[in-house]
Amino acid sequence: MAKSWRILAASILLALCCAGCGKSASGDAPSAESVAEAVSRPFDVVADIKMGGIEAQADLNRTEDGVCTFVFQKPSALEGMTITLDADTIGLSYLGLSVEADSEKVLSSNVTKAIVASINAAAQPNGVSVAVDGSAILVSGTTDSGDFTLRLDQKNQSMLTLSIPNLDLECHFSS
Repeated sequence: MAKSWRILAASILLALCCAGCGKSASGDAPSAESVAEAVSRPFDVVADIKMGGIEAQADLNRTEDGVCTFVFQKPSALEGMTITLDADTIGLSYLGLSVEADSEKVLSSNVTKAIVASINAAAQPNGVSVAVDGSAILVSGTTDSGDFTLRLDQKNQSMLTLSIPNLDLECHFSS
């Protein structure tokens, strides 16, 4: 009888120890709602943008009211150019000149508009899929510019990369 109890106790102990051996809660995909909440928060990142053979770098920030602003650092010909996007308008400021346009009338392949549209789509829990790939959360969806995949750090849900294959666009984000 004592041997049976030891076997039972060992089995329970083994089961408890192995409970953590499978997929952990951190390996499970978060809900689309929690990802949308994380992506909707204001942020300030450096965006290294590659589209085809063109490379650029911009400071990208999003304010609480959903306005995104790109301030270009590279290439040197674009240094200081500021593009501001909200739900209705796109503003461009460069070398003291400023213009605003209706966002619906600007080409959907515009690189900044495509990046913001993808981030905004990820900020909506409907119409995106969420998965886990190693230490990253993958958010996939579609915008007017085509399919996109946004990779987030699984630990703090900060943006890592954005890929829009239809535009040959890769964007890497850093703090």
